[in-house]
Amino acid sequence: MILLLYGGDEAAIRRRLRELKEQADGGTGMLVNNLAEIEGRDARPDEVIAPAMAPPFLAPLRLVVVENVLARYEPRGGVRGSRAPAGWADFAGMLEGVPPTSLIVFVGRPFLAEQQRRQVTDANPLVQLLKKVPGAKVEHYPELRGEERVRYIREEAAVRGIRFRAGPPPREALLPGEEPPPESDPVVLLANLLGGNTLLIGNELDKLALWSMGREATVLDVMRVCAGEREPDHFRMVDALMDGDLGTALEMLRLRLVRGEAQQAVLGGVLERYRTLGALAGLLEDGAPEEEIDRLLGNVARFPRLKKAAMERARRHGTAGVREAFAILVEADRAFKRNEVDEDLALEVAFAGLARLAPVRGPMVAGRRGQRGSGG
Repeated sequence: MILLLYGGDEAAIRRRLRELKEQADGGTGMLVNNLAEIEGRDARPDEVIAPAMAPPFLAPLRLVVVENVLARYEPRGGVRGSRAPAGWADFAGMLEGVPPTSLIVFVGRPFLAEQQRRQVTDANPLVQLLKKVPGAKVEHYPELRGEERVRYIREEAAVRGIRFRAGPPPREALLPGEEPPPESDPVVLLANLLGGNTLLIGNELDKLALWSMGREATVLDVMRVCAGEREPDHFRMVDALMDGDLGTALEMLRLRLVRGEAQQAVLGGVLERYRTLGALAGLLEDGAPEEEIDRLLGNVARFPRLKKAAMERARRHGTAGVREAFAILVEADRAFKRNEVDEDLALEVAFAGLARLAPVRGPMVAGRRGQRGSGG
């Protein structure tokens, strides 16, 4: 009657949901009449119960999928702590009368909070409450870590026909400005680059399969295909914002939202880019040495054109401009959390404000760090 489906392995959660939908359909083709999908960020318990009260129509199962409600109560740390699921205390009693042919699935996918990727855990107070409901089942898919992640990448790569060859790349194979990664095993490099995001791992392996075209993939292939290019649409979108190209940025934003990306995740990704921009602007204003700038830029520093573009954007904005950008993004985040405006509109307003910051603000004070003690 109740299934809790949560954790950090989003690919596994998606697979399980597909299985449940096939089970509910039972080959009848009637899933559309027997599936209710509820956005749980503001949903009340009675709104979850209501669609489960009817028996399935010409199918074996009625499926009610509740998204995001578990994430609402996940402990976040800091002063906020966790929220008490007081409104759900009587949920078990409300299930009386729900037919056994209805299945309510509470889905807890990975989510973004305080610009960090988080996952629903066993410590979640709503998870603890719902576990006690008679007949409730729990399926926890935690984020893959360590050797488990490496094994998962090898298995998924084998499904796609990817073969790997370990070993450092020969120096003569490197392009000008390229530096080999510290890893000599391409699978370990992928694991370190992509973390436990199984959806991202699948996407990058698809790209690597097309790139290698049946030959053995090396760390050089992984470095060129995956490092710094994992989310090309995201980078192009924020680059457009930082260059004042609002039309392109909005077009790419709409494409990302159509593909199902959450507005809060988009906002968090944009904030991280502006955080790096602010740090780079600070280094440039202080006249930091180039090796310090390269450390901050990471993979971008390997490509002169990308490095030059990043530095030009930092100079145009300056630390003052980045502070203004943070104010715009914080205001958008506040509007999201208080439901003051439509989320899509809040993002578009924030994008317009960010694009207005892009024009040149005047010459940057150069070499301040190097001028200390020089009297000028």
